[in-house]
Amino acid sequence: MKDQKRDKADQCDHGDRNLSTIYKKLAPVYDHIMKDVDYEDWTDYIDAVIRYHHPYGDRMLELACGTGTMALAMEQRDDYDITATDASAEMIRVASEKGRRRKSGITWIVQDMCRLDIGSRFDIIFMVFDSLNYLHRVDEVLALFDSVASHLDDDGIFVFDFTTPNFSPKIAPLLDGEQGNLRNYRYRRNSRYIKEKGIHVNHFFVEKRDPKTGLTIDRFEEVHEQRVWTFQEIKSMVIRSKLRMLAAYEDFDFSEATDNSDRITMVLRHG
Repeated sequence: MKDQKRDKADQCDHGDRNLSTIYKKLAPVYDHIMKDVDYEDWTDYIDAVIRYHHPYGDRMLELACGTGTMALAMEQRDDYDITATDASAEMIRVASEKGRRRKSGITWIVQDMCRLDIGSRFDIIFMVFDSLNYLHRVDEVLALFDSVASHLDDDGIFVFDFTTPNFSPKIAPLLDGEQGNLRNYRYRRNSRYIKEKGIHVNHFFVEKRDPKTGLTIDRFEEVHEQRVWTFQEIKSMVIRSKLRMLAAYEDFDFSEATDNSDRITMVLRHG
């Protein structure tokens, strides 16, 4: 297992949003928040998409890897040589520790997905769990596509997903008011979809408690805002990029995506 960090002063411009601070406070409880996500099935699906479109690829890069759960699961699927990145140093720290305990060979790097500087090219680049929705502007998404293109082999593929305006009105009420406890932490989530802005907001409130007394010793909040993109908007940006679309699938199967899909998984290759 290797752990690398790079200077982030040259990152893509995200305006007044700093992607490196997203999940900074949530990193210790992130896996608990995501406990109901079936990562095994999701990994099987992404692995199947990869093997269908690039059956012989083995050099793999994950963007926005979070605490590394899917990268570690992917390592168990095939003989992949995996590098995993995230803008949050705290999330990479958790991922690296998980990898160390599992004697993983994954290389962990703190890096902005919109301006990669890894010094290698990959057969496969993937990014899941609507990480693209954290990019709010067209120029950010185009910067991501350019960054990916510069790190893909000529026949390499980029697999990513995003959620659409059909999904947020359904999921926001289900997530709103969610709470949980994990060791010395307690958290609560408020979730709402602002339709007129096309923004899905998740507001997390976290308390850290003294392990001996159970009393609260720290409180903090994180507000996550995701831009909800339409299928047509993403397709139009792909056309403007150095990549071309091979496929777009609906949810977690191989059905063709439509404008009415909730979650879309796209596969791109050099144009």
